Amino acid sequence: MGGGQEPFFSQDVGIDQVFMRDEKTLRSIVEFSGIRKSDTILEIGTGTGNLTGMIAKKAGRVITIEIDERLKPVLKKQLRGFRNVRIIWGNALEVIEKGGLHFDKIVSNPPYSISEPLIKALFGLRFDYAVMTLPWRFVERLTANPEESRYSKLSMFVQAFFRVETMMRVPEDAWHPKPDTSSVVMKLIRKEKPSVGDMIVQELAKQSDKKLKNAMREAFVRHSHGNGTKRNARMAMEGIGLTDKLMDKKISEMGLDEIRNIVHRAEDALKG
Repeated sequence: MGGGQEPFFSQDVGIDQVFMRDEKTLRSIVEFSGIRKSDTILEIGTGTGNLTGMIAKKAGRVITIEIDERLKPVLKKQLRGFRNVRIIWGNALEVIEKGGLHFDKIVSNPPYSISEPLIKALFGLRFDYAVMTLPWRFVERLTANPEESRYSKLSMFVQAFFRVETMMRVPEDAWHPKPDTSSVVMKLIRKEKPSVGDMIVQELAKQSDKKLKNAMREAFVRHSHGNGTKRNARMAMEGIGLTDKLMDKKISEMGLDEIRNIVHRAEDALKG
């Protein structure tokens, strides 16, 4: 997605190209972001560069990722004069996974098709907060309460890492072409001092493709500020009734209620 005026070429539906062209909405996003001259900002989805340019006027440095190299001439013209902008051409998820990016905040209108994997990719990154435009229905999942039917493992994982705030609804005519879904600008603020329960959930989220025993071991060691041993962690897990069969189960294969039960038992044990 990304900021932009009328497109200068035929948009590629296959890579979810929708451009935000409304300057009032773009300015609001920048204002919500509280960008300082000392900040390095990461933008995912450069698009035609209008949001990028507004960010660059406020920030010390901008790192922006764009997959569509057909936009090179557009961005060369749109961003001329901005020496503080670095464009990385490639798949944003692959660039983030590769590592090596250092930034303070994320300000972005990312492609909606990568909303969930992008949010999950943020779990292991260090930054102050992110201001992003995302589909309203997706944000509803992120902000759902445990009592609501739309509350899920993703809701639990995201809320363990971040405080989620909805900043504003985005008018449909802010886009070209208009997307099929309603959009909101949201803010993810990293929890600097997570609770014991949040800390356990964070380890489960970061290792969701691995076995339960790996994540729980890290949680127990982390709670002991690195002074615990793997043997002590295993004893602690056995002490709260985590059997070998359960510990060998992949977190991705576990249901929400199963994870909540384990987190509650582990939280009680660590607090005790």
